Amino acid sequence: MNKRNQLRLLTLGGALAPLSAMAHTGHEVAGFFQGMVHPLSGADHLLVMLAVGLMAAGQSRISRESVAIPAAFLLAMVTGTLLALAGLAVPFVEQGIVLSVITAGVLLALAVRFSLVAGIAVASGFALFHGLAHGAELPLAVSPVAYIAGFLITTSALLVVGTRLSQLADSYSMGLVSRIAGVTVAGIGILAAL
Repeated sequence: MNKRNQLRLLTLGGALAPLSAMAHTGHEVAGFFQGMVHPLSGADHLLVMLAVGLMAAGQSRISRESVAIPAAFLLAMVTGTLLALAGLAVPFVEQGIVLSVITAGVLLALAVRFSLVAGIAVASGFALFHGLAHGAELPLAVSPVAYIAGFLITTSALLVVGTRLSQLADSYSMGLVSRIAGVTVAGIGILAAL
């Protein structure tokens, strides 16, 4: 294990160590862990986050897009969550989520390239619906701040995994992998819509 990975592991361990001291109460960390699990609890959230990472990395070989698009996704998702927590009732959120999964899959399958601004707009549109759902589904007895922090960590990890998968596929000249992933994501989205 190289020194960089050792430092990352040490940092993660240090960040999680205080949580073990609170193991007997659970109340302070319940929201954090529920937030961490939420993006993994439904295929719709999981697929769109991986797809956005794949799309961001596939936009160009310049890393600006592979960072800016996921960052915009995270910001828009938090915005959607805060709007839902503030009581904004948006109709058709679930339909918007399903449409985001289908659209993300189609864009991946067709290997659509965006300008940076268009990529940010598309990813932000997806994220807004997912954030509205996160906010509406926030458990009553948890800290909203802890819940948001939890789902941001998991969402960030999923976006990074998508980005890295795309970069790995590109390094092996496997552009077809992203297209197959897109068809799969779109197909699952269509099945969810039925």
